[in-house]
Amino acid sequence: MHLIDWLVILVYTVITLGLGFLLTRKASKGIESYFASDRKLAWWLAGTSMAATAFSSDTPLLVTGIVRRKGIWGNWEIWALAISTMFSVFFFSRLWKRAGVLTEVELVELRYSGKPAAFLRGFKAIYWGMIYNAFIMGAWPMTGLVKVMQETTDWSKVTSIIFCMAITMIYCHFSGYWGVVVTDFFQYITAMAGAILLAFYAVHAAGGMQAMLHQLSPEKLMIIPPASGHAPLEYLQSPFGWFLALLTIQWWAWKNTDGGGILVQRIASCKNERHAVLATLWFNIAQYALRSWPWIITALASLVLIPDLADHERAYPRLIAMLLPTGLKGMMIASFFAAFMSTMSTHLNWGASYFVNDFYKRFIRPEASEKHLVTVARLAQIFLACAAMGVAFFTSSISGVFTFVLNLSAAIGPVYLLRWFWWRTNAWSEVLALASSLPVILLRPHFFHALGVPENLAFDLLFMILGSAAVWLPVTLMTAPAPDDQLRLFYAKVRPPGFWSRFAQETEAASEWTEALKVWGISTAAILLVTIGPLKLLLGQILSGALLTGSAVILWIYVGTKLQEKK
Repeated sequence: MHLIDWLVILVYTVITLGLGFLLTRKASKGIESYFASDRKLAWWLAGTSMAATAFSSDTPLLVTGIVRRKGIWGNWEIWALAISTMFSVFFFSRLWKRAGVLTEVELVELRYSGKPAAFLRGFKAIYWGMIYNAFIMGAWPMTGLVKVMQETTDWSKVTSIIFCMAITMIYCHFSGYWGVVVTDFFQYITAMAGAILLAFYAVHAAGGMQAMLHQLSPEKLMIIPPASGHAPLEYLQSPFGWFLALLTIQWWAWKNTDGGGILVQRIASCKNERHAVLATLWFNIAQYALRSWPWIITALASLVLIPDLADHERAYPRLIAMLLPTGLKGMMIASFFAAFMSTMSTHLNWGASYFVNDFYKRFIRPEASEKHLVTVARLAQIFLACAAMGVAFFTSSISGVFTFVLNLSAAIGPVYLLRWFWWRTNAWSEVLALASSLPVILLRPHFFHALGVPENLAFDLLFMILGSAAVWLPVTLMTAPAPDDQLRLFYAKVRPPGFWSRFAQETEAASEWTEALKVWGISTAAILLVTIGPLKLLLGQILSGALLTGSAVILWIYVGTKLQEKK
């Protein structure tokens, strides 16, 4: 890269670090400030922070790899999760805000009680906040940025990892959650600008949109996966069977089925319940409708420009090095830094919040001062950063880890969903679902081989769900539920829908939740249409694209009127 490119990156880095230092005092007042911005965030800031966190340095590479291997339709592995995240808009954002917890793990001792609940809270704080979190940081965003730096500079993997993590640690260490959400706002804009910029140059280099499309096979341009075979088993093994498994099972059978820890942190930080709903809705629009198309277009162009690249995920950074002129290349690398830093700073802050709030303060030093707890949080972030760097050294495939995590968490999602709707679930339900997930996924290939059943996504997910349920469901029914007083307290505070009538003093109107269910269905259709419709227009499919986009506009008008009625 040219000196001018490095100067652009330097300016971006200095501005980011400056914001971190400016917010040091504001973040250091206590853990409410350090982890939740004193619960004063407006919806647009919280929602953009959610989107910036999901817009990581690995996701353009992940999408590029998916499109190059399968075609546009491969993105349903990501798009199908919109069904779940839109459910969070109209159901769980309200429930989490009512719960008033600082972290997702804190809910455990509000929903359950006694020693099992205390053990579960401490275990989840370490498992999700430290172990799982370090793995995710190293395997996804850090691996993504390392590939970018290796393709655009002459840096080694070691140098790339240490440099990128050091910059993130400095500003996250001092600024806390305030720094995370404020810089997320600017980082999302920077990252989107970079993605659109590269898409423009890639299409131009490929000879323009029409010339590019003519050089691609029709299979790569399909948005709905193709079906093949006549027998039911053959049909399930086809790409369309995979697609059906995503739409019918995957979206509710994963770890974040009720929102997940990072979204919960943003929801908890919002001013009120209405801001929580709007923040989660804006996140979904930014996540699916806005960010998808530039990556997909760039990935298609890469098939024309560098068709024989062995590591498909490297095609995206390879185009940066090939196509962008001096100055703009530096801006593009800065946009990757923006995406990386927004995700990593969030994970560092979120993981530290679990450790401090749900383990250290709960079990080690309950009387610790706010200043002491903030210091411990900063030390926890250093540990997480070092652990993530260790993971990054041994990770090569982003998409492989992504699919593995989705399948692994399928054993946990049903329990996370049921704890809101069924009073009978208890702490042991979660303990056994967590404990059984890894053994079940390790047994899966041996089980399929013994029965002569070929592996596919539908069978994989069902095996994970049923195999885990065979452990946690009998234990749930054989062990005592949470005490009635605890369940009444939980219901009075959260007022969830479902099977709670025996604990309800004033039952939340069923019509409210029925209406929310209807709006969820319509808004989910709207988010998918507004994701696919404009993409079809860009691909020259004018009639179908206009029809889908127009339908999306009509549905969004309806959703907007319903939200206005709730004001």
